Amino acid sequence: MDKIREKNRLVMEIFSGIAISMLIILLTTYFPVFGLFMALILPMPILYFRLKLGRNLGALIMFTVFAMTFVATELFSGGGASGITGSLQDASDKFSISIDLLFYGSLLLTGFAFGECLELRLSIEKSFVYTVISTLAICSALFFLYALSTGQGVVSIVSDYISDNLKLTLTLYENMGMSQESIEIIENSIEAIKYVLVRMLPALITTFLVFVIWVNTLFIKKILTKKGIYLAELKNLNQWKAPEHLVWVVIFLGLLMIIPGKNVKIVAFNCIMILMPIYFFQGIAIISFIFERKNFPPLLKVSIYIIIAIQQILVLGIIGLGFFDTWINFRKIGILNNSDRQSLDG
Repeated sequence: MDKIREKNRLVMEIFSGIAISMLIILLTTYFPVFGLFMALILPMPILYFRLKLGRNLGALIMFTVFAMTFVATELFSGGGASGITGSLQDASDKFSISIDLLFYGSLLLTGFAFGECLELRLSIEKSFVYTVISTLAICSALFFLYALSTGQGVVSIVSDYISDNLKLTLTLYENMGMSQESIEIIENSIEAIKYVLVRMLPALITTFLVFVIWVNTLFIKKILTKKGIYLAELKNLNQWKAPEHLVWVVIFLGLLMIIPGKNVKIVAFNCIMILMPIYFFQGIAIISFIFERKNFPPLLKVSIYIIIAIQQILVLGIIGLGFFDTWINFRKIGILNNSDRQSLDG
């Protein structure tokens, strides 16, 4: 009886993992703007059930969701739905569908790989690095194999895909009522924008994956804490600090940007883009540390985080905060100020 009950429980857990993942994918597919935020948490069900049910059942959920997504994409590809990647329904549908699948697959794989790292009790830094590297390696290999099977070049596929999405974006802007003058300016700049995006793509993909892992780290920490599970690797995240020597790498890359030579600048800029999220996370950790020390009300904290997310200039400020923390150590200053104040009060 107990075995039957346990078996039924496992079946329900597997079904829940698949259902939640598919719901997120559906929302991501049919509500592009809202879906972009939903895509950030697509790894979460896989991560959670990987930790809860183990490697085999976690992998079963991941592959089942991917297979169902593949079938659904093939069946409804002609239905006119706009995916998260916003692919146009034209002669290039076939490779657009494949890139959509690769996008979903990479997020599912990210959740599973991160769960593996947490299961092995790796440090948070190693967990991030290994998850990003394994996800990029597997997805890149699959994409190169796909490019070979179609007889198209990798750059050609990516360039065409970006071009289609830029055209779709223009159509969306027109439907939103943007002035014709602004539309024409963007239209005339499409080739330049495409040139930049194609060359920034490695950094953009890596940065996106790092950001996705960070978001899911915060979510899984809260979920595990509510269930009374505390992982040492996830404790005191607001005291996290990037390795000090990394700042010299950023400075060196900044100097490379001055050197003449287009290829050198492109490589240096991609590397800087990849490193910037690290200092953003450090800056956010400082903000979170201050909130905790000053006992900010939850509503005020949420409001400030929303403002940071909306205002790009504040994001740059957070990155600067994390970068200069290498020398200034803002959290130590906060602790000293609190100690001084307590001494004066005493």
